[in-house]
Amino acid sequence: MSSKRLERSVRNKVLAGVIGGLGEYLGVDATLLRIVAVILLILLPVLMVILYVLGVLLMPKAGEEKPPIASFDISRHASLIIGLVLIIIGAAMLGSATALTISWIFHPVGIIHAIQAALAAVLIIIGLVIMLPSLRSL
Repeated sequence: MSSKRLERSVRNKVLAGVIGGLGEYLGVDATLLRIVAVILLILLPVLMVILYVLGVLLMPKAGEEKPPIASFDISRHASLIIGLVLIIIGAAMLGSATALTISWIFHPVGIIHAIQAALAAVLIIIGLVIMLPSLRSL
C-alpha cells in the first residue's frame, strides 16, 4: 500500500504548486481549490498570503525529499521575507484605516485615513511584486 505525500505539484502549478499539490493529495480538482483560495484571498488577504508562503516553505516539491525550509538561506530569500513584511505592514495599516476611510466625505480629518488606506494598498502591492518571483523560484 503506497502512502500519499503532501507535496507541491510540478505539473499542476500556477505560482509555486501549493494548490495543485493539495488538489492531487486530496483527489480534488485544483481549479476548484483555486477558486476557493481566491475567495479566501479576497476575504482574508494577509492570512491567505501567510498560509501560501508557509505551504511553499513546508511542502517539498514533487520528487524532492526535503521542503525548502530545511535549507532556507535568509540571504538567498531576502526578497521573500521583505515582501511578506511589507504585506503584513500594509495590511495592518489598511485594517486601522478602512473603518474611517469613508468618513472623509463628511469630515476633512477623514482624508488622512483615505491617504493611509492608499499607502497601505501600495505597500501590499509592492510586497507582492517583490515576493512573487521568489515564490516561483522555490
